[in-house]
Amino acid sequence: MAKWTWRGKILQGKDSPGHTESMHIPGGNIVRELVFGANDGLVAAFAVASGVNGAGVRSNIIFIAGMAELIGGTISMALGAYLSTKSQIEYYRGEMNREGYEVDNFPEVEKQEIREIYISKGFKGEILEKIVSHVTADKSRWVDIMMQEELGLSLDQTMSPMKSGVATGLAYAFGALMPILPYLFMRPTLGLVASGILTLTVLFGVGAAKTIVTGKNSMRSGFESMAIGGLAAVATYIGGRIFAG
Repeated sequence: MAKWTWRGKILQGKDSPGHTESMHIPGGNIVRELVFGANDGLVAAFAVASGVNGAGVRSNIIFIAGMAELIGGTISMALGAYLSTKSQIEYYRGEMNREGYEVDNFPEVEKQEIREIYISKGFKGEILEKIVSHVTADKSRWVDIMMQEELGLSLDQTMSPMKSGVATGLAYAFGALMPILPYLFMRPTLGLVASGILTLTVLFGVGAAKTIVTGKNSMRSGFESMAIGGLAAVATYIGGRIFAG
């Protein structure tokens, strides 16, 4: 593992044979949507199927309950991702319009803000003034710098609300389908065992896949996801047994 410091903190990440920007390129959000959508679907459906199983009902009832959760959860997650991405884009564009208005109407104030941004980065004297002149010579560049440096805002131009919603919904549906599939072919007792094995296996894979965007250890992340899903299933299974009497 490679280690380095940033703002006084010790960080670490996976070693690479060469420098790469693959973890920083736009479009990385789609990987996050797929991974976390599938993870949520797995945990939610596993918990529902286990809870209903604990109530002592037939396999077809467990499957129906799982499918109801899959359909409802898929729609909810897809709409949530769509609206979240749409709101993020609208907020960004609103702030960009405000910055553009301020550049047009208060250029000296905004120019001083650019100057202060680069002073804080250690620039001064002639080089500072050249940077300020270069940045403020183009309005688009000027506004972009203000968005990033003053407001700390950026936008993945490759991501759309529709793409985010569809990706999240499909990933959730895939994850939610895994825990309930065994109940199509097996009695509740065997179905629970098969569902648990299948779900925990896929949870491990999804947890390991999260390291694509988190940079954490894949084995540790996989086992963490397995533990969370397992705890949710045990809790709901016990709840089902209790409420079923």
